[in-house]
Amino acid sequence: MRMNDYMAPFVAAVALFAGHAAAAEPELDRVREMLRLDTERALVAERSRTPKPAPARAVAAAGDTLALASLYGTKGALTAVVVVNGQPRLYRQGREQARGASAGRQDYVLRRIDDGCVVLRKGAAERTACFDASAALPTPPARPVAAMAPGVHALQAPVPLPRP
Repeated sequence: MRMNDYMAPFVAAVALFAGHAAAAEPELDRVREMLRLDTERALVAERSRTPKPAPARAVAAAGDTLALASLYGTKGALTAVVVVNGQPRLYRQGREQARGASAGRQDYVLRRIDDGCVVLRKGAAERTACFDASAALPTPPARPVAAMAPGVHALQAPVPLPRP
């Protein structure tokens, strides 16, 4: 009997809170619904504010080969090294012409740099060159591995001299 007297206040407290929890359930559903609607409205507003990607344009004449060799700098001051027909050109964000290019020369001008890509324009045609890490790294030449003498560790082996 003593255990029941001890537990009675706890049982009464749980019963009180259970009643409030059941009564608050419809209010919680309303709050959840309001949050869901608010989130949907915020997403719609954000989607309308962000510019939609431009539709794919007709591919420019493939006479020139473009490759983005490197892209470095900080936001607003990016520098891109674009290889045009084997010749590296240095473009800085905020400047249309490549470094060292004359304004009268028919060459690619920088439109924008974004998301690892450089958009260039030559005449009316726009071309995009995106960074490809595997293409930027040169492949090392294959060299035959000299056989080690028995008992010689790789760090003790003589270093081969470069050929003239």
